[in-house]
Amino acid sequence: MKKISVKFNQKQIFFGIIGLLLLGIIGIFAYKLNEYFSEPVIKAKSINLDASPSPKSKIIERLKKDQKIKVLKKNNNTDWWQVEIGSQKGWVASWLIQKKNYNAKNAGRLAEATIVLDPGHGGVDSGTQASNGAMEKTYTLRTALKVYKLLKAKNVHVIMTRHTNKTVALASRPALSNRVKANIYISFHFNSAGEQNAAEGYEVFKYHHNANSFASTIDKQFNNLPLYNRGVSFGNFEVLRDNKRPAILVEMGFMDSDYDFSYIQKSSYQQKVANDVTKSLTSYFN
Repeated sequence: MKKISVKFNQKQIFFGIIGLLLLGIIGIFAYKLNEYFSEPVIKAKSINLDASPSPKSKIIERLKKDQKIKVLKKNNNTDWWQVEIGSQKGWVASWLIQKKNYNAKNAGRLAEATIVLDPGHGGVDSGTQASNGAMEKTYTLRTALKVYKLLKAKNVHVIMTRHTNKTVALASRPALSNRVKANIYISFHFNSAGEQNAAEGYEVFKYHHNANSFASTIDKQFNNLPLYNRGVSFGNFEVLRDNKRPAILVEMGFMDSDYDFSYIQKSSYQQKVANDVTKSLTSYFN
């Protein structure tokens, strides 16, 4: 049998490789395009179809389990999707679609909110200290993580500026809140008077008017805490000043007060604060 010899020159090989690469790119693009415009199926018992991407918006209708929705637009910063179902167009909180235990009928509006929790300080920034050397950054994180756990259990879209003891640039904290269009931003801190036992109590700070309502709500809820209530005050802090979203900063006691710190260091106090924050958010959105 006569052998057939096939030879390819370098030009043919080059264009062959280019062709394969282009086919691969087109295939990936087609897959992603199909994925983007696919029709997700609602796994939750029900979710709200809202007039705008906000838990404060008008509810157009309630979508039921196993309904398919056509995605028209995705906002990757906020995780809200503009969708179409039948003749209706509106917005859904995408993180609720697959939550099998979620039912908008009795869940209220909090689950549609985006909450940014900011445990103050962290990493090389220890914050203030107690007389025994305990660092503020430790207790801000512990408290915020307790709030995070409670809110996640309610299917809320929660974002933390840090989950661990790491350094986070101050400017990046309000920047994150602005980028994700947080419905509420809460910065957790513990205070210092600069002199042992010179002051005590917790305090709520706000800067912009859009935070007035929530600041009042959380201040009232904190009334059952065992520390002195210093009220709501104006706070010219960068994390509030540069924050376009409703933002508050809470100082949950003085690290250099023996009385306050006796509570601050207790997990039970941190949990009480977390419970009150969660109740305040529930009240505010519902």
